[in-house]
Amino acid sequence: MINKLLSCLKIGTPRVDLVLHSYSFKPGDRVKGHFKLDGGWMTYEIKRVECDLIMANSEDRPVFIEPVTTLLTSQVMKPSDSKEIPFHYQIPSNALPSSEGASYRLQTRVVFEDNYKTFDHDELFITT
Repeated sequence: MINKLLSCLKIGTPRVDLVLHSYSFKPGDRVKGHFKLDGGWMTYEIKRVECDLIMANSEDRPVFIEPVTTLLTSQVMKPSDSKEIPFHYQIPSNALPSSEGASYRLQTRVVFEDNYKTFDHDELFITT
């Protein structure tokens, strides 16, 4: 019961961070980096890591562009464990440049056993 309450409050839960080598790209460029997973207070089993390219427009309504990656796994994260998973992706060649009305982000989700999820998002700047 206490563990579920702590999970709801995000206390002692695993974390994900997408660490990129750069945050500024041109259409068609390759994005490289890694997912950094840090364990929480308990042992969790990772079911999958998902990452999507999202565009936020001037109406503040995110628009799904495309799935970037889905990694199915059954790795176990012990308390205080840390793991790095390589990441690479190619920006679509038809991507419009970032502007005041449109910005891009990579939205990352890690799904653990019992469908517990942790999220991260990283802004990308696309130039011409």
